[in-house]
Amino acid sequence: MWRALLQHLVLPLGDLAFGQRMMRRLRFLSRAQWWDCDRIRQHRDVLLRATVRTAYDQVPFYRRLCSDAGVRPEDIRSAADLPKIPIVTKRMLRAAYPHDVTRKTGWRTYEARTSGSTGENFSVLEDTETAGWYRATLLLELAWAGWRIGEAHLQTGMNFSRGVSLRLKDTLLGCHYVSAAQLNDAALDDVLEWIAKYRIRHLWGFPGSIYLLARRAAQAGWDMPLHSVVTWGDNLYPHYRQTIEPVFGSRILDTYGCCEGMHIASQCERRDLYHIHMLDVIAEFVDDEGRPVPPDQPGNIVLTRLHPGPMPLIRYRIGDVGIRGERTCGCGRGFETMQAIQGRDSDYILTPDGNRLIVHFFTGILEHCPEIESFQVVQEEPASMTLRVVPAERFTPESAERILAQLRKGGAGRMRIRLDVVDAIPSTSTGKRRFVINELARKS
Repeated sequence: MWRALLQHLVLPLGDLAFGQRMMRRLRFLSRAQWWDCDRIRQHRDVLLRATVRTAYDQVPFYRRLCSDAGVRPEDIRSAADLPKIPIVTKRMLRAAYPHDVTRKTGWRTYEARTSGSTGENFSVLEDTETAGWYRATLLLELAWAGWRIGEAHLQTGMNFSRGVSLRLKDTLLGCHYVSAAQLNDAALDDVLEWIAKYRIRHLWGFPGSIYLLARRAAQAGWDMPLHSVVTWGDNLYPHYRQTIEPVFGSRILDTYGCCEGMHIASQCERRDLYHIHMLDVIAEFVDDEGRPVPPDQPGNIVLTRLHPGPMPLIRYRIGDVGIRGERTCGCGRGFETMQAIQGRDSDYILTPDGNRLIVHFFTGILEHCPEIESFQVVQEEPASMTLRVVPAERFTPESAERILAQLRKGGAGRMRIRLDVVDAIPSTSTGKRRFVINELARKS
């Protein structure tokens, strides 16, 4: 009864109060996912034309970008026309932010900061309607995993400040939120006790933190199967999956999104291919010169969000690498697919206190430091690590001290931290900038 009230009354009323339209969008996606691919493409292209027109008319950055390339909005009729528009990078958008890349929407706006999977700080302006779009897509993904709105679940994450709206969301949706910053054995034991106490059957969060939780559960002889395990935010490595699934008795559903306001792709109940959310985003896979790559080869992922919001993102090179799929999934959904996401290499750093610092421990702190442009963390010796920082203009010795203090307070504890100011962070051969590297683990 409560879940029905939540889905059909409480959450729709919340949408009216916050201007999100999340539940209306979810109802549409729940129907449209079963359209055939041609119908999805037709609807996608309608959204694309509207997005390009809005960006051209209302956002100076895109008007200049298109004009310099000799492109008018009417030249973009379908996804096949997108290569007429130049690829956009974080650096280009950062230089024009906020005045030249944003527009007024009439909705309440807020700034989201992200380091993404590249360790490079970046700000985007969002509004409540845009949030409703991507949250609806997340709810669709969770339904693919077998979760139903209102069922109790445990989520690990790095959002330490659970304000009034987040606490209300947690209460309504049955979310038990725990920090992924503390992953020592005692903290992991507390999480397992919490799952058992409240008989939680759904577990979501970063693959690294869930992997460590599964290892600890195996040591404790865990025998309580879960109904779903959903991962996001990092690479789901094969050894993570091989550890997590037998311990928790549930196949992992992996998702792929970004903090720039997009859920990009997700596995379905088959846990095979990744469905690209074609009614939310267009994903291109290109080489370093911007040319399309064949399905069996890795390519740079270039995204166009199909909802302009206050900060349109058109042909935005996100910094990740993936492999495009050749076929649709056997589940019957009409979405195009991805074979794999290759661009999120990460390790964790082990502290003297036994804590394990995963990728999002660092991004959760450093993405809120405007004094730095990008970073990389390397551990080569026990009890110490090196933080390499590319400084922004406002970086000072005081900035360095504050950053180190926040890392120690957040979970690094007695770790010796050396801060090196560098001109650039080198990329790997795949084009990614790995920003957490545990050399000790790689040698063991």
